[in-house]
Amino acid sequence: MGRYTGVTLDNQVLQNPVLHNANINAGSVKFYGLTGLYGGFDTYVATVTVANGATTGKESAIGMPANFLPIAMAIQCTTAATNACSLVDVGDDADTDSYCDGIVTNDLTTTGFKGIVGCNGVRALGDITGGVQVATTTADEVEVVVSADPGATGVTLRLTFFGIRASTSTWS
Repeated sequence: MGRYTGVTLDNQVLQNPVLHNANINAGSVKFYGLTGLYGGFDTYVATVTVANGATTGKESAIGMPANFLPIAMAIQCTTAATNACSLVDVGDDADTDSYCDGIVTNDLTTTGFKGIVGCNGVRALGDITGGVQVATTTADEVEVVVSADPGATGVTLRLTFFGIRASTSTWS
């Protein structure tokens, strides 16, 4: 795509009230600026397992994109814990509550949808510290903290982040 201002919505570009076809990722809204900065609403899905005997777990590979600022997170439990525990914090290696701090989910001994929470950590739009919100400039694994040992099966969570991502180059 060339440099122009506008907004893309579901494979269409709204530019000076005229729609043009565009080849973009479905389910995202992207904004283009005259300065070459590209940004928009985007999602990122992380799957994280906390093993038996542990209270923290992280993605198996770096996945959270650089320059992504989370706004909210949907929580789904895909492998239930055998011991009572709940999701407490979500972040990265440097700060395990940098995306969501002090979450209290429903008990994770059943699978299914556990709710949507606003991201309130220091790397999230709803930062509760009163500081300036700063997206990580480098990609990293998502790490979670649960309230107790999940037991023999561990617990696996599918976390869908909704947020804003910026880039100085176009997205494929």
